Amino acid sequence: MSKDIKSQHYVHRAYLQGFCDPQLEREGKSAVWMYMPNKSPFPQRPERVAKRNYYYCFQHENQRQFRAEHDLQKIEDLALPILRRVRECDLGLSADDRLLFSAYIGLSHTRVPRFQRTVDRFSCVMSAKHLEAVVSNPERIDNIAAKVSEETGKKLSREDIEKAATGTFEVTQGNRGWSLGQMFVSVNKLQFLISNMNWTLLLCPADDPGFLTSDNPVSLFDPAAHPRGAIGFASSPAAHFTFPLSRNVCMLAQHVNAAKVLKLNSSQVRAVNTNTIKRCDSQIYAPFKSEAIQHMLDETAASRKEPGRVLFSKGRVVQE
Repeated sequence: MSKDIKSQHYVHRAYLQGFCDPQLEREGKSAVWMYMPNKSPFPQRPERVAKRNYYYCFQHENQRQFRAEHDLQKIEDLALPILRRVRECDLGLSADDRLLFSAYIGLSHTRVPRFQRTVDRFSCVMSAKHLEAVVSNPERIDNIAAKVSEETGKKLSREDIEKAATGTFEVTQGNRGWSLGQMFVSVNKLQFLISNMNWTLLLCPADDPGFLTSDNPVSLFDPAAHPRGAIGFASSPAAHFTFPLSRNVCMLAQHVNAAKVLKLNSSQVRAVNTNTIKRCDSQIYAPFKSEAIQHMLDETAASRKEPGRVLFSKGRVVQE
């Protein structure tokens, strides 16, 4: 039976082991270099990074639920042998193994805080737009007032609802169980899409410090997407993603035909790392220490404008 663990990783701990500093390993230490905005990088054990207390838990009948953590752990255990094979450039996977590893990649995208915030905000916007449609329709207001009056025994009129809608309040999504459910629902769709993409393993030179990863390890790109459109795994035929597998290997998945293995030069490795940094949430995990990485992360954090609140004000949706 799985244990109910308080400290829960949003990036797989065994995955992070692939990015440990080889020099520190030779000294008997297992550590990645952890980067955060406006701080100096420092070595940290993989089990100490990318985690939060009760991150996958939610309340049900006044009890903290660990089901999501347990289900996630089962997938991690099944996928770990495949991760190790792919790190060794073995793409000769069975259809079942390829689909399982695709689910693992999908989870690496949906389990992180950035995705969870995106899903919660989308829910808030949709709820606010639904409310906007309701308050602009007198018949629907009358139906709601009648239903609430019947259920509560307290008289509620159309005027009461319209008066409440003239104020300003923030729309929030506080159901953690729903958010975690979306993590798995999204993976059920993504795993087939990812499995059908063409996978290329990018290899770094033997004398290169290697690839790094982040707290948002699946980096999505789409040069053909509309500037205001959302970039997704299939937002256009040009959509693709990178997923660093270790300091030596990075996966590139595309919808176009491509080589199975591609050896990069150091300049190309740096380009991959640059894009990983630009798409991180707030943390980088690297097998080496670099002032250039810290500077780039600081610049990325300073230039990024995160979405604000979703408000409902005077009968209209306002997105900050």
